[in-house]
Amino acid sequence: MQNLIQEAIDYALTNSLLKFNTKYELVHAPLALTPYQISRELLDKMTALTPLFNELMIKVSRDTGFLEMHLELTARTDDFVSALLDIQRETGLTQADQLLISRNDFLMSAQSDLPGVVAPKQVEFNTIAASYPFLSGQLNHLHRFIFNSGRLGEKAGNIGGNVVENDPMKGIVEVMAEAVNQYGHQNACVLSIVQANEQNIFDQRGGEYALWNKYGIPTLRYSLDEVASQGSLREGHLMIQNRIAAVTYFRAGYTPEDYQTADAWKGRQLIEASSSIAVPNISMQLAGLKKIQQVLANPKVLRSFVDEEAARQIEATFVGLYLLNDLIENPAGTEKASESACRFPKNFVLKPQREGGGNNFYEEEMIQRLKTLNEDEREAYILMERINSPVHHARLMKEGDVQESNCISEIGSYGVCLTEGGVNRINRDVGYLVRTKMADQNEGGVSAGYAYLNSLCHPV
Repeated sequence: MQNLIQEAIDYALTNSLLKFNTKYELVHAPLALTPYQISRELLDKMTALTPLFNELMIKVSRDTGFLEMHLELTARTDDFVSALLDIQRETGLTQADQLLISRNDFLMSAQSDLPGVVAPKQVEFNTIAASYPFLSGQLNHLHRFIFNSGRLGEKAGNIGGNVVENDPMKGIVEVMAEAVNQYGHQNACVLSIVQANEQNIFDQRGGEYALWNKYGIPTLRYSLDEVASQGSLREGHLMIQNRIAAVTYFRAGYTPEDYQTADAWKGRQLIEASSSIAVPNISMQLAGLKKIQQVLANPKVLRSFVDEEAARQIEATFVGLYLLNDLIENPAGTEKASESACRFPKNFVLKPQREGGGNNFYEEEMIQRLKTLNEDEREAYILMERINSPVHHARLMKEGDVQESNCISEIGSYGVCLTEGGVNRINRDVGYLVRTKMADQNEGGVSAGYAYLNSLCHPV
């Protein structure tokens, strides 16, 4: 085991499997030393879902009337959603082309009628700043080196099984290069919207360097405030450092904290008013909100965007999603979802319209939050049925320290979808993210400090 730990640390430090901790010290990313086991059939099923969800979200994002209708009440008490909607109204769909870089997050749920069988249930669909595609690939290299190479003997192979190859950043970089070429201008670049003092900078930089090394496309890193002060429009193009930003890739902009100044909002408005292919554009960001996830769980609404076969496969991944005042059935009878959540708090999660981890409410904290919300504020939240995922044993390592624990793992499927004039040109799955956390831990973000990066393996 000590050899395994040292091999993992050495490989991580040598191959940029890195992040900054809260003290801004350079450390290896939190990782699991025991890949999460999944059958080939189940993984194939999740991979096949990615293009279906991508197509759905492209269609939803282009229906701005639908978004405004369903987010209008939320916007009354959520200033962030209100500001995003205002930009959508002002600019409309200025970009003829769209690029979606998505991550669809699932937990495995035990099937009550089929002992030992699990099925993927959707946690959320990420349309902005889908993190960890580069570090997931680096960790996958580490796991395959340790467990599949035989370097640490047969026992290590039994721990890791057959590690499933994974390199999401490769597919993301390929489609970004294709988007720049589709934009069709010399001297073009990718503009990456970032936060100051980014702890997860190596995940971002890995993609930037790959884009340059393989395709000769430079990436410029700017905050939204800097875009406002240094960017400009020229014949519809977004100009930065005298270059055309063919693609604007948001690795920030998903939280109100990224818009602390009026200039930050001006920077976002400038991007949306340009012809730069924004990843995502404002309507796609709105389409990824929890409220829209809840609305799409309605079978009739879902089928207004996709055909019956796609709808059937998509809704098989849904769990209960409710407005707080929705009437639902529970063992006590029929009552409002919020009342049911207070009566059975272990069965629900309270979710606001926020991304980035650490924003949800559970159990007693959820009950207290529900009691303090006024009638208007209740529109800014949804209640989600809690997914009971099977527990597995794992070894988790953070900054060289290893602990063993009962854990659960969340799997995210990365997807890319590039459109031209509203028609899909590229739409495919490009890899996966696994986040393993202790079974008694509610939240699941790696950057937020709750989870550990992992890989998938098939049974030996």
